Amino acid sequence: MDARWCLGPSPKSLDDATVEVIKQLFLDQTGERYAGASVKSLPIPEWGGNLVLLDANNLIRGLLWANKFNEKRVRIVAFAIDSDYKGNGYGSQAWDILVEAARSDGHSEIQLEVRGDNQFAIDFYRKRGLKIVSTLEGYYKAGIGYVMRGTI
Repeated sequence: MDARWCLGPSPKSLDDATVEVIKQLFLDQTGERYAGASVKSLPIPEWGGNLVLLDANNLIRGLLWANKFNEKRVRIVAFAIDSDYKGNGYGSQAWDILVEAARSDGHSEIQLEVRGDNQFAIDFYRKRGLKIVSTLEGYYKAGIGYVMRGTI
């Protein structure tokens, strides 16, 4: 599978067709349903932590959206990769790009929320130094979630 990470536009500037692709990606990868307006309202600026994974036909196959939470912390708002593209190193590539962008902007921590039953993601983040710092009740429809945080 040939794909590449590119800087993404702000969600508020996405056209309706692209929003539908992203909604389907979220549903397939997280089980969560989002309204188009919710996707477009996500607070993701145009910067090195706003990435989309494009295939050879320039179709979105994944995304990593993060914002600058405060002076030291970056928060990952969404990180999803199409099942057909998982296991090919794309997640690690996106992570490395995000860490480099965050560090160059003076950030030293990353935080995110993850579903409690997503062991693959939890293991991915633990390998990169993140730890579970709190439990989220009712955050996900499927059950509990965790806040994970770590230094970069």
